[in-house]
Parts: sequence; structure tokens; C-alpha cells
Amino acid sequence: MVDIPEPDPLAKLYQRAEAAIPRIAEDVLAAFFARAAGYQQLPPQLVSREISAAIALNLRLYLHCLRERRPPRPEELTEQIGAAIRRAQQGVPLEVVLGTYHIAAQVGWEAMAALAEPDELPELLSSVPGLLGYLSVAVPAVAASYLHEQQTLDAEHREARRALVTALLTGAPAEPLAERLGIPLAEAHTVLHLRLGPPPQSDGADPQLAARTLVRRLHAELPPHTLAAVNHTGGTLLLPADDPGEAPVDGLATALALSERLHLAAGTTLLTGIATAATRAAIPAAVHQATDIADLATRLGRPPGAYQLDDVLLEYQLCRPGPGRERLHRILDELTQHQDLLWTLRVFLASGHNRHQAAAELHIHRNTLNHRLRRIATLTGHSPADPAGARILAAALTVRDFAPR
Repeated sequence: MVDIPEPDPLAKLYQRAEAAIPRIAEDVLAAFFARAAGYQQLPPQLVSREISAAIALNLRLYLHCLRERRPPRPEELTEQIGAAIRRAQQGVPLEVVLGTYHIAAQVGWEAMAALAEPDELPELLSSVPGLLGYLSVAVPAVAASYLHEQQTLDAEHREARRALVTALLTGAPAEPLAERLGIPLAEAHTVLHLRLGPPPQSDGADPQLAARTLVRRLHAELPPHTLAAVNHTGGTLLLPADDPGEAPVDGLATALALSERLHLAAGTTLLTGIATAATRAAIPAAVHQATDIADLATRLGRPPGAYQLDDVLLEYQLCRPGPGRERLHRILDELTQHQDLLWTLRVFLASGHNRHQAAAELHIHRNTLNHRLRRIATLTGHSPADPAGARILAAALTVRDFAPR
């Protein structure tokens, strides 16, 4: 077993190494560029000043701690932590930042070995535990500060994206936010309004964790450039229909395929309303329409899936404000005091005007059904037995159900 001595604070080797720090720092910097592609993208002035100074600082601190036979103290790593924060802000990947510490350790120790005389092998060996001790403290501190800054930047980015989505959904100016985020805004969009069932979870599971997991699964399915305002109950997606530099896409086909993928990823029920906006200014109206479509499909008891305006066209139009809707509302006013007649009308229309089927479902004699139908005609002015009257009464029921006063 090799006996590694304690470092000698007065060792000549350490003194020569400290004097050679400017040259060693240049070698370390050259190794950075040779092995860490992330540093090749940084501005030259940043490299020549800040990073060179940071390398020299780390080398001096290591030798200082080596002589005192201790790891670095937290307050001695202030500059290193500040540099890690700046690398996070500059977009240098964490693995590149941490890798440079190991590059510096290797190149620096090799430089010290080149300076060592044959009789200085004990001093060279004693520098290794100190080097490992230095890295064991400095690297975690730098990683923690980098990750904290990255989380802050990510949170700011998410907030800015949410603000951008909100601006587009409400018709507020969105271009300054998009420019700040570096997001090219399309002119046309397909709008998806999502209605999600409860998140899947096992017995005893944390509901909040299940909700967050559901949202992460949904986001993982979104195509690039999708703008989303989604939580565990649903939300709104904006799919660009004309990405700059890209070939035109079939927005509807893309939306239908995405809805299917989201349904599978969610693991719960998903009902989607789909509308299109030809311009950014039309997005708020399209959002309103997509929301109304999803609402109508839900209230109509439609199964999970994606729905367009054509799928609920009659109900959608009947629910629009206007004199026609008000007149349809009034047609059934006389029946509100006769719930048996109102229910008879619903069953008769739902049976396709089949009197035998309707009577059986109502558990009444067919003559009783005929009597009720005549009373409905008298009270409303429209006979359920007449095709034109039946259409009017069916429309009046739709308005009553989905556009209450």
C-alpha cells in the first residue's frame, strides 16, 4: 500500500505551481475549447476575461486549500457560484460547466506533475487527495447554484409563455412578448378547448401529484411551437397552422390526431372542441366557439372525442341570441306546469315519433299517449305528430335545455 503523506505547506513544488498559474490557466482554457463545445459559442471577450480569471481563481484557491489541508469554505466559492449562475443565464449546459472543473483538475495536476522534480514525488502524491476534496465541495456547490438559477429562468420563461398565450386568447398585443421569447408567431391557428376527466390515481395516491403528472404527460405530446394554457381539468391549445418556413399543414387533421394522442396520454376522459382562426385577431372568437362546442357536446352527453362545429351545428345555432331563440323559448312556456306532458314530448321525439315505442317507454296506454300529444298541440300551437310541428318542438326543447333564460 502506498503511504500518501500530508501536504507540506512550504513545498517548493506548490510555490512553483502557483507562479505558473497564468500559463497553466492558458492550457486549461485551450483544453476547454478542445473538449467542451459549449464554450466555443461564448463571446471571445467573455472567454478572454471572465473565464480566464475564473480558472486562475480556482487554481489559486485549490493550492491555498492544499497548503492548509482542508476543503474550500462556502464563502470562498462565491465567485465560482456567481460564474455558474452566469453560465446558466448564457445557456451553457450544466454538464459542460461541471465538466470544465474536471478538465481543469486534470490539466492542472498534469502541469504540476511536469513541474515536479524526481525527489518531489511525495508532494505530488499528497496533492491528489486535496484535489479530490476540492472537487467534492466545489462541484456540488456550483451545480446547486446553476440548477437554482435554471429553475428561476424556467419559471420566468413559463410565466412569459403563459402571458403570451393569455394575450393571444384575449386579443391583447402579443408581438412584444413573442419577440422577447424568440417565438415566431403564426397568423392562422387551430384552437383546441380540452375538457378532462379526473386524473387517474391509485388508492392512497397524492391527488396533487396525480394532477401534475397528468399535465406533464399532456405537455409531452404537444408538437413544437404549440402554445398551451392547460391544467389537470383542461384548457386551451393554439396550434400554428402556418409556421414560418414550414410547408402548409392541415390544421384540422393535426388537431384531430393530437386530440387522440392526448386522450391516450391522459389516461382519462377527454372531450375536445375545435375551431379555427384565420388571423391572430380572430383567436378570441375561435376560443369562444371551441369552448361552446365542448360545452354543448358535454351537455348533450356525447362520448369522449373531438368535436367541430358541424357535429353540434343545430344546437349551436339554436343557442345563439336573437328573436328566433326567444320565440322558441316561449313555445314551451305552457308546458312548464305540466311535467308529464313535457316528458311525454321528450320521449316521443326521442323515439323517432314511434307511438308504440314511446307508449311502452312511458308505461302508458297508446290512447293515453295520443291524448297527451293532442294536449301538447293545444298548449303550444304545434302538433308533435306533424313533421313541421315536431321540428319546431324539438328546436324549442334544445333551446330550453342549452340556452336557458
